[in-house]
Amino acid sequence: MATRVTGGVSSAGASTASSAAAEAARRAAEAARRAAEEARRRAQEASQRALAQAQLSKGLQDAKNAPKAGVAASQARQLATAAEKATQRANNAAVAAGLPRPFPTAEKTFHDALMKDGGDFSSRPGRSLFGTPALGAFPAGSRSEPTLRHLAGPAVAQTAAATGATSPDEARANLVAAQQAYDDASKKAEELNEALNLELAKLGPALTDEQKQQYVQQFRAKYPDEFAAEEAAAKQLNDALNDPQLLEAARNNPDVAKESLEAAKSLGESSQAKGALEWAGKALDPNGPAGTAFESLKDQIDDDVVATALTTTSGQLLAENNGDVQAALEQLTAITEPLVQLSEGGASVKSGIETIKTALASGSPEPLLELSKSDGKLGAALAGVGAAYGLASATNDAIRGEWGDFIKDLASSGRSGAEAAAFAMRTLGESGRIAAQTGEAAATFLSRLAPAFGVVANSVVLADHFKDMVDDPTVGSALQTFGDAVAWVGALMGTGLPGVGQIIEGVGLVVSAFGSLLVDKEKQEALDNESESILLEMGLDADVAETLAHGDDQPERLSSDLGLSPAQIQDLAKRYPTMFDAPGLGQAVIDAAKACGMKGSDAMGFIDTLAKGRPDFAWDLLGVMPNMRGDGTHPTATDESWRTYVQGRYPDAYAYAQQHAPDIFGQSAESRLKAGQDFEHYAGTMDSPLVYANLCEQNKGDEAYISEFINRMKDNGSLDSFVQYINQYGLDAHRSGAKAALDAAVKTGVLSEADVQNYLNGSNGDAWHAILGR
Repeated sequence: MATRVTGGVSSAGASTASSAAAEAARRAAEAARRAAEEARRRAQEASQRALAQAQLSKGLQDAKNAPKAGVAASQARQLATAAEKATQRANNAAVAAGLPRPFPTAEKTFHDALMKDGGDFSSRPGRSLFGTPALGAFPAGSRSEPTLRHLAGPAVAQTAAATGATSPDEARANLVAAQQAYDDASKKAEELNEALNLELAKLGPALTDEQKQQYVQQFRAKYPDEFAAEEAAAKQLNDALNDPQLLEAARNNPDVAKESLEAAKSLGESSQAKGALEWAGKALDPNGPAGTAFESLKDQIDDDVVATALTTTSGQLLAENNGDVQAALEQLTAITEPLVQLSEGGASVKSGIETIKTALASGSPEPLLELSKSDGKLGAALAGVGAAYGLASATNDAIRGEWGDFIKDLASSGRSGAEAAAFAMRTLGESGRIAAQTGEAAATFLSRLAPAFGVVANSVVLADHFKDMVDDPTVGSALQTFGDAVAWVGALMGTGLPGVGQIIEGVGLVVSAFGSLLVDKEKQEALDNESESILLEMGLDADVAETLAHGDDQPERLSSDLGLSPAQIQDLAKRYPTMFDAPGLGQAVIDAAKACGMKGSDAMGFIDTLAKGRPDFAWDLLGVMPNMRGDGTHPTATDESWRTYVQGRYPDAYAYAQQHAPDIFGQSAESRLKAGQDFEHYAGTMDSPLVYANLCEQNKGDEAYISEFINRMKDNGSLDSFVQYINQYGLDAHRSGAKAALDAAVKTGVLSEADVQNYLNGSNGDAWHAILGR
């Protein structure tokens, strides 16, 4: 039969295009409705928290709680405004798609109701929390029942689970739509979290813990719809993946099986990770709806679905059980029980959980080492869960340090070890995110968890091999999960929570060490502008906000190199913004201040004195910095060059430094300087120990000079071998010089008597006894 063509477009093609457009409009409307529901839920919870905080503050007449009540109320207002906008967008999208409004129009807006009722929705029309009796879904009758169930999504999860799609084809279409929705939503949320982490890492120590917390709150309040959409899309994907009709479709179509596997991978990294484990049990069951459709995909399911979902779920269970690792492990055992008889991986999960229990009972991570090397990714995942649980249950810094060292060793040991460390990060990250969602009820648990974040961050930063593995999907996604947990904790917890700042600093270390979102100049400018806007909203001075937002990593270096506090860094940003214009400008000032022994408040005074000498001091110091640094092999000479330059160019600053850093100046300081220069000059030469001993013999009367040789060798770990070398190859003059230097080191405090005794009792003790004559 011929197809009638009008204007060059077939009627069949036009019909198809029209149907596709209508379906796209309905999906857009449904996505908007889901986002509005989530935004309204968050606003309601924030309003209830604000009301409770206000009542607490009033009842206790506690001035300290008043600022918290104000912050909570401000956040509730912001979320209520965002929810009202999301509601309007959902209604507009529904009308555009030819559907009824999901949220009925009331005499007073959602925002007004929220603010007046303090989160009490009992006065709102309708029988549901979020609109119509169908829990905000589009009413029946507007579309066919199958389409209605597809659009209703997680808001009617119980009904969807009971009925699902009416055919395998519809189930597959639902999965494809859900996967696309989740991919889009998670990509947007990931981009936002990466941007947030980048800005936090850049601002770093320029903000106090409370300001960091406030910054995260303000950032997330700007994007409530985007973050809510990811949660809603994960629920939708879970419903679609676990639909019995989809398993039936996979039985008859290998392509559906592969599509289901990809969806399960995504779900395993989401808030619905338990659903991925549930699906794995169904998919691997030869007597289930899918039959043997997934037989050839068993290994991929174990490695790419179960391993990841196992760690994500473990983190969720740890939070849900308020840090009780034994309860979490018992629940994990029950959740994974359906897998035990279905695949080799299932058996590995059971034995791996027992190994975790053994490690926790013994208090030692050693049983996890072999686990990390066995059973592929599943073994690495279980070892990571065990390490995370060990850290989370540690009761003091010494125990945390032992588990942290284990994670560092794992991260340095090869691919499986790096994956295990990454899985530990994922477990902790998911635990922190879930706990933060529950609000201040989780404060005690999060305060215990906070040090574990810092330990993990420091452990992987120090592991070189882990850096090489960041491009691996397992490691990269785990790093992202770990970083995103900071945003959840910072946005939803009170500023007084111990450890929140530490968590933020921990992830800042990771982001700084490994990098994250790569942005071009235009996008970076947009991020900087948004950062400036947030800092202004937080109440920072306009000049400070502009300088910090558009700077680089100067705050981190000002803190680490000069020991400046957030208040001092903000003061510099206000008075000397040029220091933040480019990395080199700030570094030149830092190098000059360090060379003159300036730290903390002394460094602030030194910089003020530099400015009095020349207002363009930062540019001036940057201009001579290449000449000061030389080839980088003689730091003592570099420091002396800086001091000489400051003395000639900025005499007042030099005088200030002499007054506030007497250890750097004066006769003893000059002697130490000369010794440092001689030490570096002869370092690496043949028989350098003999040269050092000879110089010490020639300068016996200058204790500062000869003790500096001992100080340098103590610092670089060569002192013990120096004594052994002199004892074995030295002449009387060398032995005399070495003894004089060691005696002077004790007298000047470079070595303590305890240090000497440890050397005397060490493996080269005989040499020490011979040189010292003891």
